[in-house]
Order: sequence, then structure tokens, then C-alpha cells
Amino acid sequence: MRKLISLGLVVVLAMTMFVGCGNKKEAVVEDGQDVQEVQDTEEVEDAEEVTLTIWGDTDNQAILESSFTKINEAFENKYPNIKLDYQYSGTFDTINIAVQSNSLPDLFWVQGNKSTKMAELARNGYLLPLDEYNLDSSRFPEVSIEYASVDGSIYSSFPSFFDYAVMYYNKEIFNKYGLDKPANWDEFVSTMDVLAQNGETPIAFGGKGDFDRYWLMQVMAPALFDDTLTALKENTTPDYAPMEKAFDLYREFAEKGYLGKDFASIDGVGAQLAFTNGKAAMLVDGTWSNQVYKELGFEVGRFAMPSSDGTLYSQSGPSNYNTYAVAKTSKYPDQAVKYIEFLNSQEAQQIIEDELGTIPLVKDLTPKDETVGELSAYDVVGNNIYHVLSGVADDNGKPQDILLGEVLPKLMMSEITGAEAVQKIKDEIEKASAN
Repeated sequence: MRKLISLGLVVVLAMTMFVGCGNKKEAVVEDGQDVQEVQDTEEVEDAEEVTLTIWGDTDNQAILESSFTKINEAFENKYPNIKLDYQYSGTFDTINIAVQSNSLPDLFWVQGNKSTKMAELARNGYLLPLDEYNLDSSRFPEVSIEYASVDGSIYSSFPSFFDYAVMYYNKEIFNKYGLDKPANWDEFVSTMDVLAQNGETPIAFGGKGDFDRYWLMQVMAPALFDDTLTALKENTTPDYAPMEKAFDLYREFAEKGYLGKDFASIDGVGAQLAFTNGKAAMLVDGTWSNQVYKELGFEVGRFAMPSSDGTLYSQSGPSNYNTYAVAKTSKYPDQAVKYIEFLNSQEAQQIIEDELGTIPLVKDLTPKDETVGELSAYDVVGNNIYHVLSGVADDNGKPQDILLGEVLPKLMMSEITGAEAVQKIKDEIEKASAN
């Protein structure tokens, strides 16, 4: 009798389990399919439909629009219950206004540790800390983790690409005068001498905007005074003499006509046009603009700035193409983090690489073409002067702003010397360190 009762219970339990399974979607893991992917799909199928508002990088819309159109389409295909209202509205001004009016979008583009903005937002409680979501960082180098962190917590997606300012040059103009890309700093200067003496504009230069005039100093700084910047970053006593010499050279280049005529009234776009129209032999621009110079009617070469001993210097600077943060006020934080996770994925990053051909920080992406290898031909990742000065800044002293807004324009117009420029930087650093 007991055996019959036991058998009956087994049958009832089996029927109950069968009915329960009939009301629930079954998780079938196909060969090669990730278990987490199946779980994500189940969660989304059972979730309500939501719309995330995302502010993208306004200044780089022309460069990034094609990539993010494809990324967002792929994301919505993977998560059909999450719709994206993606807008190119992410500027410092719009973010500041949104903070003041408590109207931040669910996600927005950030620059990580390349400026002080993300840290300020995080420390004041405007960003969602991502630690509890256990983002997979195994594919990323330490520099990517540092970029996304504030005070030991993660606040943004991880940068997947490496950008730096590089020298682009017109090979036809160089060949015309028997020139090749310079092997050391002295050759770089003599190249400009030859070009100027033959009536050519050596460097297309935009002197009108803060960052337009900055890029030349970004490539010069690590090649000429990287040790000074390292000392500042490590809070040891720097030797400012090499920085002073570099500032004097920056002024001298303008005085000798290496930067062309009327450079003070030309912006960055004007400088690009001068180069692409063949009216200048070289241009300082970022690796992020590589695609722009591949479609021209002449062959373009690329080189990292050489030091006096021939060491080729790039500058530290993970790309902020795909780095976004979640607003603490988002009504849908879990869904917003899904977008962060997707930006961290190989799938999304390969889309960017296929569109832009930039330098990967992660190892599992396929480079777009051979020019990526040319851009990767540097010996040392040197310091980024703007990042270093931002790192020693606080509310009382902002040496990075003094560099952009006062030092470089006055050097460019021969209104101050290298020594006076260095003193302005030192004075501002002392204000910051006074606390």
C-alpha cells in the first residue's frame, strides 16, 4: 500500500512540474551560446518596455554617428524591450544645466579621468556607482579601469581604444623637397625650415580656439619635457627648464612662420581644410580623425613626435568614444547598465573599429586596415600635459585652464616668454597645492 501511495505522489508531483513548465519559458542553451546571454534574454522578455534617454558626444557627432547608429541598432535587437532615445546633446554646458535643473538623461557621455568633470559628478552624487553590477573587466588593461574609476569605484564603461595627437603629413609635398618623416627632433625642425624657405606652410595651425592651438603643444610636451610632467604627476620636485625651452620653441615656430599666415584667426576646421586642400605640409590632429585623411587626393603619412634621441612619443589618452555613465536619477538603472555592458562588449567595439579604424586597447579586435599599424608605430606612451595639469588641479587652482586660456595664446602672439609662461603654470599649481 505504501508503495502505491508513493507512486501516486510521484505522478502528482511530475504533473505539477509539467504544468509549471508549461507556463514558463524554458531556457535552452544552444551549442556555443553563453549562459549569461540566455539569462539576459529571459530577463528582457519578461521585463516591461522602457525607453532610455542617452546623450552622446556632440562635438564628435560627425565621426561617431555611423558607429553609434549600428551599436544602438544591435543593442535594441538584443534587448527588444529597451528602446533608445539617443541624442547628440552631451556637452559640458548641457550637462551642467541638467545637473542644476535635475534633468540629467539616463546615460550620458563622459571623459573619465581625462578631465575633472566625471570625478566632480561622482563625488557630488550625480552618477550611479557600478560596482554592484560586477562589470566584466577581464578584457581591459589597467589604464582602462583607472579611466573609469573615481575613488576606487567604477562609474563609466571602459575605454576600448587609444587616441593621441599625431603628425599627419602630405607625402607629395615632402617628396617634392626630398624630405622624409623626421627621425629625431632636430630633423623635425630642419624639415620645417626647408618647407618655409620654399614658400610652403609647414604646419596648418588653428590659433583661434583653446584646443585648436593646444594640439601642437600636446605632441611637443612628452617629446621635450616628459620627465617634468612625470615629476608633477608623482608630486616630486620637477625641473622646469625643459618646459621653458619648449614654450620658447612654440613661440618661435609662430614667429618664423612655421604656422602659416593669419593663424590667429583660423580655427581647427580651417586648419584641417588647409591641409586637406594641399596648402600646408603637416597638421597636428588626433588618431580619431584618421578616416578623414584616408580619402584625400594625395597620400598622407603619419608619425609620432620624435625626441632629440629619436624616441617616438605618443601621449597617454584612452579614447572616450564609448565611455558613458549612468545618472543616479535614472528611473531604469538596471536597463541603463545593460547599455554600459554592451558598450564593454567585443561586438560593440568591433563596430567602432570597423567604422573608424582607431587603435585598440583590447587585444581581441581586428584592426580595420594597415594605417592602424602606422598610427601604432610609437616607442613610448608619454604624458599628456593637459591630463597631468588637470591631475594637480582643484577648485583654487586650475593650471590646465591657464595653459589653454592664457599661456598658449600669449606665447603664440609673442606676448610672453617661455620663462614667464612657466611661472604662470607654477603659480597656479601653488594655488592648488595650498590646501
